[in-house]
Amino acid sequence: MGKPTYTIARRRFVGLSLGAAVVSGTALSARRALAADQVEVAGIFSGSVTQGNWDPPGYAALAKMAKKYGFKSSYVENTADEAAAAVMRQLAARGVQLIICHSSGFSAAIEDVAPQFPQTQFVLYSYASTTGGLKNYTAWSVNWDQYGFIAGATAAYASKTKHIGIVSGGEIPSEKRSQQFFIKGAQYAAPGITVDAVYTGSFTDIAKAKEIATGLIARGADVLIPSADLADVGTQQAAGENGALTLGSYIDQSKDYPDAVITSTVLNFDASYDQMGALMVAGKLDGTIYEEDLSNNGWGVVTPFLHTDPAVQAKVLDLMGKIGKNQLNIE
Repeated sequence: MGKPTYTIARRRFVGLSLGAAVVSGTALSARRALAADQVEVAGIFSGSVTQGNWDPPGYAALAKMAKKYGFKSSYVENTADEAAAAVMRQLAARGVQLIICHSSGFSAAIEDVAPQFPQTQFVLYSYASTTGGLKNYTAWSVNWDQYGFIAGATAAYASKTKHIGIVSGGEIPSEKRSQQFFIKGAQYAAPGITVDAVYTGSFTDIAKAKEIATGLIARGADVLIPSADLADVGTQQAAGENGALTLGSYIDQSKDYPDAVITSTVLNFDASYDQMGALMVAGKLDGTIYEEDLSNNGWGVVTPFLHTDPAVQAKVLDLMGKIGKNQLNIE
């Protein structure tokens, strides 16, 4: 198994250091006060916290954060977007002080509910373009443009047929951004490449994802980009059974699919959730959007790359470095 390779700049480490600093010194009394009246944090997840590649690492990061900062924790899983507002209201009315929503599909619900509970802090992890001017809605927003661009470029560099496929889930904000930039990245790396992009409409329907992925391979795609969370299992199975290659998503999936995964794009869930906890303790959650990108260790890729020419890894890491240093405009 390889290890995540991150492009690291000082900006996020400065931010995290400040976040840690406020927990000590002058803010120690605030932490003691919170400990005396234990903070309750609740996570809301769109899928199961024990299956897939999106919700389980988010839940694990939540558990680590709660333990470190002495929070009482709970969670609600398998929450549909249309049910999210009701779940938030129930939690806030119960007295939960920090509600963390682990999907960009919950953003509209937060903007609706947060004004009704000004003493409750709402946090979103995934993607947010705005927090609506609400001081009790803070977001950790993955730069899905960069993420998608690099994934698309990786697939294109690795493809021998110059034909790749994208199997996405539902059309939520983060998924739309990712798919748009999967295509841009692929076209940058291999102008004229054929890209077949499909939304399955589900993040949990493994059979449907497998059916679609198998069809894409039959059409000539030799590298697939899975982007449907739990349903990615179907895409990975199709690739393994039909001799195609894939990328792992959000966590290192090379052990799960050793014959197919070239590399995995890995999100730094633990660092993001830890910062949420530090800022909650310090009373510093204030409506800011914290961007998780290549300049600040927000995400990276696993090295060494497998099943492809070493030049592919070199090209991808060079591309990541240029994007992280703002030397390449991907818009």
